Amino acid sequence: MSFNINQLFQEVKKMKAIDFPQRKITPIPEETPLLEIINQLGSSDLPIIPVINKKGRYIGIITLQDLLFLFQRKHTAIHEAFSLQHMTEGYIAGELINLHLPIIYDDDSLERIAESMSKFQSSVLPRASARKEQICGLIYLKDIFTEFRNIVRRLIAEKEEPCE
Repeated sequence: MSFNINQLFQEVKKMKAIDFPQRKITPIPEETPLLEIINQLGSSDLPIIPVINKKGRYIGIITLQDLLFLFQRKHTAIHEAFSLQHMTEGYIAGELINLHLPIIYDDDSLERIAESMSKFQSSVLPRASARKEQICGLIYLKDIFTEFRNIVRRLIAEKEEPCE
């Protein structure tokens, strides 16, 4: 069970964001209250939610991690952090957005994707087909690992094929 590591590196170097599955997203309006945001995150397998303005344009992302930091900063006792009254006190999506996560574009290299995920400590990033376009999905770290695994399996299978 071996394969040519150089061949793996060559294939990985050619990979772009477009080569990975694009996870669908459902953005929320900027005036969405915090309790609705929490409900949506809780009923979804997505750890981030894109936020759009009144014109339907992407303005940022809310991550589960951002919400946890919000409660860590504001409250010291755990019972206070999860008090319904504190959770619904006037926060709306537009005030909670994270403007720092980079957008991954279809032509971005795997190297840029990996560097961005590492730098921003995120296993999922917003994705758009081209610059100046709206985000249309998400790219997941686990999809990158799955693709690596598939390439390695294919290379091993090719190596094990009998020569005629």
